[in-house]
Amino acid sequence: MGILLKVEKFNAGYTLKSATVHAVRDVSFELKEKEFLGIAGESGCGKSTLAFGITRMLQPPGRIFSGKVEFEGKDLLSMSEEELRKARWKDFSIVFQASMNVLNPVMKVKDQIFDAITYHTDEYNGRLEERAKELLSLVNISEKYLNAYPHQLSGGMKQRVVIAMALALNPKMIIMDEPTTALDVVVQKKILQEIDELRRKFGFSIIFITHDLSLLVEISDTIAIMYAGEIVEKAPSKTLYKQPLHPYTHGLMNSFPPLVGQRQRLHGIAGHPPDLSREIKGCPFYERCTKRIEGVCDRKAPKLVEIEPYHEVACHLYDKEIERDKVGERDANRTD
Repeated sequence: MGILLKVEKFNAGYTLKSATVHAVRDVSFELKEKEFLGIAGESGCGKSTLAFGITRMLQPPGRIFSGKVEFEGKDLLSMSEEELRKARWKDFSIVFQASMNVLNPVMKVKDQIFDAITYHTDEYNGRLEERAKELLSLVNISEKYLNAYPHQLSGGMKQRVVIAMALALNPKMIIMDEPTTALDVVVQKKILQEIDELRRKFGFSIIFITHDLSLLVEISDTIAIMYAGEIVEKAPSKTLYKQPLHPYTHGLMNSFPPLVGQRQRLHGIAGHPPDLSREIKGCPFYERCTKRIEGVCDRKAPKLVEIEPYHEVACHLYDKEIERDKVGERDANRTD
């Protein structure tokens, strides 16, 4: 499979009167064609800022500071507004977090779908109603709800309508920013399964953003873990589930109970994320890490490196240079 999206050393955040918040810091990753990439991390880690930044939808005081974003080889950050307008929805689209805020409460569902289509293309002129029915059918909603207003739909149905709108022009990539957060776990799983079925049927790629890692383990091809604006671990979902390497990933994995086996007490991650408006020296997880290396983790920022095929982690516990330094120190002590 080819590379659909390539993000290199991407930095974005918010410029306020009192400070500049570096919400996304030096993030790099690739998304393959037809891949399901999950991005997980606690609230405030920069997931949504990343999504809005790479699609050029970050509004003031949000800013893109630096980096490179290529979609099918085209530089999204250098595109004009008109070029971006043509690319959105047709090449890539976004499913936002709060569906009720996305849908206009005084417009019928069908009119909102019509608007989304006609604003970007005239391809479906003369068959808008037919296309709208097709889209609702894809997300398992009866066509009778085309004439409904958003308040007449349940939370799950509203979210499905927003997903249908994102599918309207058959995009090659859909970014989903916590689309199931406000829904109960049963509806969440059902919608996730439907999303994955649509992906397999139409062959588009997905970036699925959530703070709930348990949602991603079964359905994602690859999972990236974000902390303090950085990707600290990235691996195939099965690998990450069986062998999380970063202490933060390990803590997230232990935050939800296993379905089988003996009951056990769950433990959270002590402490708080760092202030992203201040310079971070060393590892951003240092203050909360139970495996930190004093004199190293608090001074030197770890790099995201490949530990095994397709498994990358940013942690000094797996830094070969530091391990060599330790061996050198031990040898020097023996000589003394």
